[in-house]
Amino acid sequence: MTAVVPPLIPGAGPAGTLASLAPDAEQLPLPTPPAPARQTELVYALSRLDASGRLSATGVLAQLRWRTSIRLAATVIGTSVVFRPDRHGVFALDPKRKVVVPLLLRRPCRLRTGDQALLVADTRDNILVVHPTAALDKIVLARHASLIGGPGDDH
Repeated sequence: MTAVVPPLIPGAGPAGTLASLAPDAEQLPLPTPPAPARQTELVYALSRLDASGRLSATGVLAQLRWRTSIRLAATVIGTSVVFRPDRHGVFALDPKRKVVVPLLLRRPCRLRTGDQALLVADTRDNILVVHPTAALDKIVLARHASLIGGPGDDH
């Protein structure tokens, strides 16, 4: 009678199964999916307020397609100024396509000469909103706090 000799396989266990030849690998984190494409009609710019209360807004005004002849109405809401086209508006762009924020509107927003402001053109609603950086700081600080688990609101 002939005996069958099992094959000799390096790394094989007593039952003939193969043991792992590679060390245990750490599980890699799943990749983060890319951020969704923007679904907004907003255009942003930062501008410094000059001594005459003007903000350079060429890029955002180009998106709004506002000409220098346009008449504007302006309203202070909270600490921001909202400009919108109005045939009977008392405000206008200056000839160099800068937005003029009169002192009467700057005071409640606490905008002073040399301050930066965030200009947001909403092309869907055809408005321009001027936010002082203090308002921007508040929004960004809340967002950062929510990212690091501090007191903030991410919703």
